[in-house]
Amino acid sequence: MVEGMASASDELPATANQTIDAIVDEAARDHAPMRKTFLQKPASEGSSRGAVLAELVRAGDSLGIRLYLTALLKASSAPWDTALPAPVWARALGNPLPNTKGATGAISKAWRRLDDHGLIRRGRYNRMAQITLLREDGSGQDYTHPGDKNRQGRADDYLKVPVALWLQGPGGEGRWIRELSVPELAMLLISLSLGDGFWLPIENVPNWYGVSADTAQRGLSGLRDRDLLSVDIRVKAAPLSATGATTEHRYTLNTPFGPLGRRQRSVRRGANRR
Repeated sequence: MVEGMASASDELPATANQTIDAIVDEAARDHAPMRKTFLQKPASEGSSRGAVLAELVRAGDSLGIRLYLTALLKASSAPWDTALPAPVWARALGNPLPNTKGATGAISKAWRRLDDHGLIRRGRYNRMAQITLLREDGSGQDYTHPGDKNRQGRADDYLKVPVALWLQGPGGEGRWIRELSVPELAMLLISLSLGDGFWLPIENVPNWYGVSADTAQRGLSGLRDRDLLSVDIRVKAAPLSATGATTEHRYTLNTPFGPLGRRQRSVRRGANRR
């Protein structure tokens, strides 16, 4: 054998898909739970209900959003922490510079931004960043599973991000966690929180979620173009309008993210209430 050549039995380095598969296998769960306060502040906190998601979307922080979602999936039990080498996170999420200082720096900066948003706490474990989840509202409070009941005997409202986000994607080799744009990811999360046949007037999205109408429209259109979202367009009588009619759009997620099997709870508000 020529020196330096790999033998037939040698395995190639792990691919991005193999890496993300291993993360999902280790998490051993079929979804990542997420409190709805990541998407939207309670109605009692003012007219604009935009929360941490809106801040990440306005910053165009694609890596930060994808990294946070993956940490939510992987940190699946108390003490709600996870630690992997930075190149592993980079390879899983599609950073084109695995095993380089550039990749390590990009991941480190993304963790720092999430820390600044109050979503995680950083530490060190065996020379790796140890990431501990905090509450999804960015308050910096300790994390608990959103399904756990509080002192009043109530669990928090939360949505379930299906593991298909990490395991499925376009073209066989793609994965949605890497393929979806920031607007598409944002509107996927919002859609998961609302139920089937949800009503979401684009002009109301800025007040309800802090996301611009243009971003919302691009996100919904992108999901529709990818056949991840269906829309039912209904024309209804509107006696006081100039045309005498109004058009209403009702959205439902398609496989692998829906249908969810539940209807939107609040039609007039089109948003989550607490």
